Amino acid sequence: MTTLVAVHGDITAQTTDAIVNAANNAMRGGGGVDGAIHRAGGPEILRACIERFPDGLGTGDAGWTTGGRLPAKWVVHTVGPNHGAGQRDRALLESSYRRSLQVADEVGARSIAFPLISAGVYAWPRREAISAAIDTIAATPTSVEEVRLVAYDATAHQEISSALVMATSVRILQGARELHRRGYHRLRVKPSVAPSGMYWRVALGDAADPAAGIHYTSGAETEFAGGRVDAMSTPGEVADLILRALPGLRATNDAPAYAAWFAGLVAAVEPQHALPVSSADYFDDTDGWEIGWGSGLRYPHPPE
Repeated sequence: MTTLVAVHGDITAQTTDAIVNAANNAMRGGGGVDGAIHRAGGPEILRACIERFPDGLGTGDAGWTTGGRLPAKWVVHTVGPNHGAGQRDRALLESSYRRSLQVADEVGARSIAFPLISAGVYAWPRREAISAAIDTIAATPTSVEEVRLVAYDATAHQEISSALVMATSVRILQGARELHRRGYHRLRVKPSVAPSGMYWRVALGDAADPAAGIHYTSGAETEFAGGRVDAMSTPGEVADLILRALPGLRATNDAPAYAAWFAGLVAAVEPQHALPVSSADYFDDTDGWEIGWGSGLRYPHPPE
């Protein structure tokens, strides 16, 4: 079981088995996190980079060197996409996290600390950079037991912490989508916000049995349907929780239009963890549901 935590601190001071360096393609040191790691780790890291990466490293790829004088034994170097220079394919950013974990497995690391890749001078929008980090780490099979997302900036740390809490809500939506994929088309989902505006809420029910339903509020944090759902939960695990809570739900495969509509809704939510709201006092739902509180972004009403 892998745990994912947010840490406010200096990436070079982490006592994990490995730390991740947000490197550049040349692999000869640089500014920001890259420069800090080389300065703290000493010339051994640069010598290893020259030896192991004579032709540099491709965007989205990763490789390892010694940690030199750092507390960590290894540095896993990865090159994230430069959003400011036009490299805006999220798949490259996801690859940086995925490949870093694969390299950590290669060297036998059981703990690893990541900076927020590409969110500094490479100018990736921070909210999307955070969701890409959380979702990719959660979806990547690994033997690493502890993953840290380290932010030197207090505001960034708070945003990562908030996104980890919000991930429970996203996983619930993904779990419902997984059930639709399995043919449980009569599962219906109705998201809203509490009257106070402090909490996101969602009701999940069986269209064939309106009396059967389960509810979640973000005020409950990771507690859902008699179990625990967090950033590291898989959609399949959440789907199984929902099925246990709705024992009468059946796989009918009879509402493909609704299943396709809901899949599109979740796809709109995922890039930035912008949760949907079906109705609220603060907006007119004539044009559809809202994606992200107060965003003004609309998604069509569900089909009949």
